[in-house]
This record gives sequence, structure tokens and C-alpha cells, in this order.
Amino acid sequence: MKNIFNIIIFSLILWVGSSKISFAATGPADIYKITMRKVELCTASTGVTSCENAVVIGSGDRTIDIAAAGVGAVAAAYGDPALLPLGTTYTHMRVTIDRKFSVRSKAAITGGDGNTDACVTIAATDAMYAGDQDANKYTHKPAVAEGGTRAEMNMYLINDQYTRCNNAACNNTTADQDIEYDQGVGSSKHQSQHADGSSDDDHILVYELTSPYTVALISPTIDISFGTSAAIAVNNNGSNLCQIWAEEPAVTITIK
Repeated sequence: MKNIFNIIIFSLILWVGSSKISFAATGPADIYKITMRKVELCTASTGVTSCENAVVIGSGDRTIDIAAAGVGAVAAAYGDPALLPLGTTYTHMRVTIDRKFSVRSKAAITGGDGNTDACVTIAATDAMYAGDQDANKYTHKPAVAEGGTRAEMNMYLINDQYTRCNNAACNNTTADQDIEYDQGVGSSKHQSQHADGSSDDDHILVYELTSPYTVALISPTIDISFGTSAAIAVNNNGSNLCQIWAEEPAVTITIK
């Protein structure tokens, strides 16, 4: 039961939510790493602070690359549902992840607006964050020059208000930009909003299971696949500059 159930966990959580920002184009990622922190099952939920009769079935930081081959086997090593009481029916899952992602674009992405060309993820540096990536990771969105050297790039779920960098050095900025993480769109029912000035590293998402899960001795048969063909979004950010965001990976689950 353990391996099968943990695959269910990871198949449901890997939707990080979308924001109300329009992008010119999306493209594939060949690296997409997230850090798991905690997974709980709930008998009911009405929001990120609500997980009725919560049972923690996985805890501790673990980074997985959902774009990698064999990710299901890696996911299966996280958590242990042994404490779940037989006969209890669970309807929701609450997941805590780190707000940091590490993503690499598979190739250059060109936008349909005719202005966004050759956008690739690049290695993040302090200079891209007005001199200090760690201090400004949730408050600033860097600008990336077109045609850079493709590399794995740190990305973050930024605060509800952020500062947009208008050049690669981030010494020309526009403050008070708004972002809203959608509620009830995609697979998640609820997820965190991060107030202006927040430094909390956790992002919480609540999912309603496709169908209620009643704990039993007999394990179901699970088929799961991950898709990262549209996991990176880009838009134009001035002359020869791109804004790059981590988008939701696609997850397909069949339970028999």
C-alpha cells in the first residue's frame, strides 16, 4: 500500500497554481524541481487553514525533479500512510511546499506577440535581484536578456505585490505590481496568498481528491504521468528582455 499511496500524493500536489498575469507564450521545461515540506490528508476542508481530522503522512524537505524520468519511484519514497485509520474517508489533501523552484527551459521560447524572442532560463545571480537574491526573492521579479545561456534558474512564488525589474541589473524598477494566485482553478481548491512584505518560505495548497478515499487493506491500481511541455511562461519586459515564470505542470492520473 505504501508505494502506491505515495504516488497518489505526488500526482495530486504538483499543480502550483496560476496567477492573473497574461503571458505571450509557454514552452517546455527539462528540469522542474520542487521541494516538498509536508503532506496531510483531511476529512474535509474549507481553506488553507482548514484540514479536518488532519493526519500527516509525509514531512521533511525533499526536492524532486518532476521533469526527470522515473519521478514516480522517487515520489514513492516520501511519506508513510501507516497511521491512517482503516475505514476513514478522506476528501482533501493539504500540501506544504517551498516557494522556491529550480527550472530549466528545454529550448528558447518565442512569444506570439512578436516582441518576445529567444527567452531562456539562465543562472540566477544577486545582480538580477538588485544586488541580493535571498533578500529580494519574494519582492522582485527579474528581467532576463533574450538569447542568454540556457541554465537551471531559481524562481519563486512572489508576494501579492512585487517590484518589476525593468533591466537586467534591476536598477530600473516599477513598484506595486499585483499578482493573485487563483483559487479553485486547476486542480487546487485553495492556496496561499502572500501579503506584501511576507518572508514566509511556505506555500500551502489544498486539493479535493478526484473521489473520496476510504482507507482499506486492498490497494488500488494507479497509472500516473507528468507533463512539463508548457511549464515555463514568458512575456515581453521591454526591449530585448523577458519575464519568465514557472507554470503549472500537467498531471494525468488513472485510478482503477
